[in-house]
Amino acid sequence: MIIVRDFSRELVKHSPFASGESSLDRWLKEQSGQQDRRNGVRTFLAADEAAVRVAGYYSTVTYELTPEDAGETFGRIPRYPVPAVLLARLAVDRSYQGSGIGRLLLFDALARLERNSHDIGFELVVVDALHEDAACFYLKYGFRRFLDHELKLYMTTKDLRATFAADLT
Repeated sequence: MIIVRDFSRELVKHSPFASGESSLDRWLKEQSGQQDRRNGVRTFLAADEAAVRVAGYYSTVTYELTPEDAGETFGRIPRYPVPAVLLARLAVDRSYQGSGIGRLLLFDALARLERNSHDIGFELVVVDALHEDAACFYLKYGFRRFLDHELKLYMTTKDLRATFAADLT
């Protein structure tokens, strides 16, 4: 059974995680624990309880878009920085790819962010996709491209809330 749980340094330490993206694999093994201890980045694990290993993970961090970074996304350049949450990483171990773990992780992340959006102000959820295949994954679930950055995507908090409100009706 796969469950999404809070970060566990012990589980990460004993998991042979390999997603096919070396930067994502290295970050999980070498930096995620330190970031968690410092409260810099929050990482959540898709844990395979039977195999006692990490099937996938995602990380979130607060983020701010400068008016220049926001570009023409809003139909105008904003006057002030735009508060956001960055879905900084999302990866699935190769042996679990194609089994819906990526979707499970994305939905868990978005559900957590939707709940938090009632207590913490942010206008966007932002993703910097590593490549076009990753961008297409996010587009399938309602993200939109920044007009001037093809691999940078966003979902407004308004759309995030509407998505989960629709799921409840």
